[in-house]
Amino acid sequence: MKENERRRVILADRDGFYLQRLKRSLERKGNMAVMGMTDSGPAVLEMAKKVKPDVILMDILLGERDGFWVLENLKKEGIDCICIMISAIDSDKLVRQAITLGADYYMAKPIQGELLMERIYQLLEHENGSSVREAEKEEIPEAVENPFRNLEGEISVLLSRMGISASIKGYHFIRKAVMMAVEDQDVLVGITKGLYPDIAKMYRTTASKVERAIRHAIESAWKKNGPQVYFEVAGYLPAEKPTNGQFIAALSEFFRIQRDERPKKIS
Repeated sequence: MKENERRRVILADRDGFYLQRLKRSLERKGNMAVMGMTDSGPAVLEMAKKVKPDVILMDILLGERDGFWVLENLKKEGIDCICIMISAIDSDKLVRQAITLGADYYMAKPIQGELLMERIYQLLEHENGSSVREAEKEEIPEAVENPFRNLEGEISVLLSRMGISASIKGYHFIRKAVMMAVEDQDVLVGITKGLYPDIAKMYRTTASKVERAIRHAIESAWKKNGPQVYFEVAGYLPAEKPTNGQFIAALSEFFRIQRDERPKKIS
């Protein structure tokens, strides 16, 4: 495939060695063209103005200005691209701030290259469907364009608030399980024979490892902010740590209710 047919990417991080590894991974396995690399916020903005990237991958902490400054100025300049924040700082406040300022996704280091590319292409697929939404902007209020548009980000914020780190596998398994359950409640019936194996196939692992990773993540959350946030979501606090099924069911019901309460387009 020719250079101009590849997805254009800009990378920003203070670690030059990390940038080189990320560049090689994206170009060799992701069929992407890295148009520039830097450790400076203003440099990211200037590159974005010139090359009109499809994707920007950047750390929050940059040498001059930070990733939040970049997000704010990308919006001011009207530069429309996928922005993914990658940071060693796993903080629910930072996740919320990044998403509020326009980030499409937030990933905590260390990250797996395959998972990163999977997320990039998922976001690009959503972006490709935006042309239809743009044409209908006058008819459809922005708030009701797509009730699932920010679901993944909202789940990420909630898990981070609970104290479940994005660097552990259980975080990703829970998020995927909740998204699946929001779309189809039946996946929670026979969770060990259906949901776990399905997630295991997606991440090339085993159902037993999925179950253990989710259980470990919930145990970790229960030692931090998990009980408080779970109470906000479920409306009650169980006497003991919830089972995997109870936990996923409570979160999926919370997000399903949020979705159903949003106004829907009348055709």
